[in-house]
Amino acid sequence: AVCPLFLNNYWLLALNNVGLYAVLALSLNIVLGHTGLFNMGHMAFYAIGAYTTAILNTQFQVPVLWLMPISGLFAGIAALFVAWPVIRLRGDYLLIVTIAVVEIVCIALENDIFGITGGSNGIFGIDRPMLFGIKIFREWQFFYLIWGFLGLTMILFHLLEKSRFGRALNYIKQDETAAEGSGISTAHYKMMAFIFAAFWAGMAGTLYAAKMNTVSPGSFTFGESAMLFAI
Repeated sequence: AVCPLFLNNYWLLALNNVGLYAVLALSLNIVLGHTGLFNMGHMAFYAIGAYTTAILNTQFQVPVLWLMPISGLFAGIAALFVAWPVIRLRGDYLLIVTIAVVEIVCIALENDIFGITGGSNGIFGIDRPMLFGIKIFREWQFFYLIWGFLGLTMILFHLLEKSRFGRALNYIKQDETAAEGSGISTAHYKMMAFIFAAFWAGMAGTLYAAKMNTVSPGSFTFGESAMLFAI
């Protein structure tokens, strides 16, 4: 909390990037760490959230922070369509499908799908967020916004891990057959984990779009997904 008092903008920028990747990594951990599903396409939902914010803000002037749950919802719906046909796949097979998803999203964005994504140039002119009547545009202000959201994420996900839902996900990871034998609907829980993780990544995408003031397909490549998987 005291970092902005003695760090310059370079280090605050680095810490803001750390905060965003930490939020993304925690959301991916719901699928990968707790449920044991190999997902290397998580960056696609981050991109969907960022582009949802960019489009609705630049074209309809919807305030940026209001768009966080909406962006999360769009990312969650996308995850539903992705997960529905493939959720019963395991291991490398699921991994290959998720790699394809992030590539499809990037190609669609580059080709200016529906004429609203701006092609390879992306979308510019996204408004800065407003919080309690204060416009957030300085690096230290984004530091408190991003790390505040990260703190909320850590608390929520800790509670989730201790909940009935979190325990079910861990049972599935440890032994899916035994979990099914215990009465856990494994397909249902895996689907919910996939959607919830995508929802949170979509909300993080809003913060990214607001901070950068622009979005482009080059920020959501497979290389970014691989780095997130490593994190």
